[in-house]
Amino acid sequence: MEELGEAATAAERDAARADFDRAIQNYSNVEGQLQLVSRQARQTQRDLLDTTDAISRVDNRAGGSRILSALGQAGIIAMAGNTASQWADVIVGSSFGGEVGGLFSGALSGAASGASLGTLLGGPVGTAIGAAIGGALGLAGGAAQSYQSRDQAFMGYYGGLYETASQATESSLTAGTGTAAQRELDAIAFNRLLGDGVGSQYLEDLRTLAADTPMEYADLTAMSQALATGFGDSPERMLELMEAIGDAGSAVGVDVSGMTYMAQVMSRMQSSGLVSREDLNAFQDRGVDVIGMLGDAMGKTQGEIYDMISKGEISGQDAASIIQAGMETRYGGAMELMGQTFDGLTSTLSDAMTEIDNAAGEGYNEKAKEGLQADIDAYGGELGDALATANEIIGEGKAIAENLDRQYSREALSALTLGTDTTVYGEEQAARLQEMHGQYTDLVERYQTASEEDKAIIAGEIEALKEEAQTMADNAYDASDMAQSLQDVELDLIAAIRDNTAALGSAAWGRDYQTSQELGKGQFSVSGSMSSVSAITSGYQVRGMTNAQHAYGLGRVPYDNYAALLHEGERVLTAREAREMDRKTSSPIQITVTGSWSVRTDEDVDAIATAILRKVELAQRGGVR
Repeated sequence: MEELGEAATAAERDAARADFDRAIQNYSNVEGQLQLVSRQARQTQRDLLDTTDAISRVDNRAGGSRILSALGQAGIIAMAGNTASQWADVIVGSSFGGEVGGLFSGALSGAASGASLGTLLGGPVGTAIGAAIGGALGLAGGAAQSYQSRDQAFMGYYGGLYETASQATESSLTAGTGTAAQRELDAIAFNRLLGDGVGSQYLEDLRTLAADTPMEYADLTAMSQALATGFGDSPERMLELMEAIGDAGSAVGVDVSGMTYMAQVMSRMQSSGLVSREDLNAFQDRGVDVIGMLGDAMGKTQGEIYDMISKGEISGQDAASIIQAGMETRYGGAMELMGQTFDGLTSTLSDAMTEIDNAAGEGYNEKAKEGLQADIDAYGGELGDALATANEIIGEGKAIAENLDRQYSREALSALTLGTDTTVYGEEQAARLQEMHGQYTDLVERYQTASEEDKAIIAGEIEALKEEAQTMADNAYDASDMAQSLQDVELDLIAAIRDNTAALGSAAWGRDYQTSQELGKGQFSVSGSMSSVSAITSGYQVRGMTNAQHAYGLGRVPYDNYAALLHEGERVLTAREAREMDRKTSSPIQITVTGSWSVRTDEDVDAIATAILRKVELAQRGGVR
């Protein structure tokens, strides 16, 4: 660098600097390599001083080679087992179902895993033992999965039953209250039409007719209202007419609306005393030959009947009686016959279910009237006046708050576009609005003479100023004393509700939680549920594998309600007794080592510690404490 002098160019100086940096790096590399050589030399010297130890390490390396070989074999076995497990799951599951396929697949997978682990422990014998144990464990795991699937199906099934029952009750009550309410209105209407008490009895007879025929109660009430104007003085005849019209309509395939219209025509003929061609065509067009009925009754031809009708020679009352008798003769029993069809039986069942739902509705409505009347009395009196005053104050207060919010927006936009002074903003915000007004004015002036492209940019800048003014208004209102006070009131309300709920305890909020917890219980929550586990695994038991047996002891019960099969002579301690025993046996172990020791390497220290630990374990197993 010094030899280059001041005359050197920048490129020459950079090249010289790069050479210097490489030299420093080379020096560092050489220094590091020398250090490595020195350490290796010292290590080699220690190795040569102890050839026995060196030979031992060679043996260890040979053993490591065997371990690597075993690991390779284990990996291949595991891969083969997994592949076989997958195919077993597909083939066996397709043949015998998913549950058997899962069990068989689990057994194969477990056998493969056990065989791979057994290979690491001791050649073919270890592989066979590992495969047997792994297969048994795999089968047990598959049984557990199968049980879990069945348990989930069990919970889903009875949970669905619970939901269905709850919804059915709610639906029945909803339908019943509507039916009972309508029947209450029907009773009022028919008591006025037919007479007090007579209408109620008539509706009772109507329900019996609905239960015995394919026609539903609501349809019969509509027909009855149509007949009441002409035959209201004789409820018995109304029932006879409805049965006759129902038989005729069922025989020729007339729907309910058609039957209702025929009832209206019958009522009009009876009340007016007149019969017209249009009245009779109401029957003729629907397949009921009333012209033939009149002709048979009067001994006239159809032409003569039409001529008599044109001349007004047949009274409405006579025509109604003849048509009723003709329908009873020609079509009698048609509804009973139709009642045995699928549609008829469905209608009859619907009427029966309506009566059942109505019972719930009547009980609910009658008792609910008491509460409704109490509400009417309370809210129609002092309580209603007090609540009206409170609501008036609440409404006025909300309007005041909204008016202030509007004022913030109004003054911000006025200050931006018109340059007017503000009354609700602080000095800094007001100054910013005046500054924005100047920018806005300048932009508007520039816009008048700007090009098309510049106009688009200026419009965007004006939009940004307007949005900034609106945002400033929103922020200013949110930061106002009024808005902050309203938020404090809301937070106090939340805290009060929380404290009140906590004071009431889980009785207030725990119902939904308890319901969800109850619906989350499976078959183990049912007495004797272990039989369901046995049913699943009964066909798949492996020798030596049982459910929760601990013939060699259990260090700790893992959870509450743990199921286990105990044997004669075994002992079960309570949790308190187990803790007391642990305290007695947890005192420090005193170990005294005598004799001379030769420690030549770090490995000797580990070997000595391992030997001492082995002796201690053997002593504890022998009962030494």
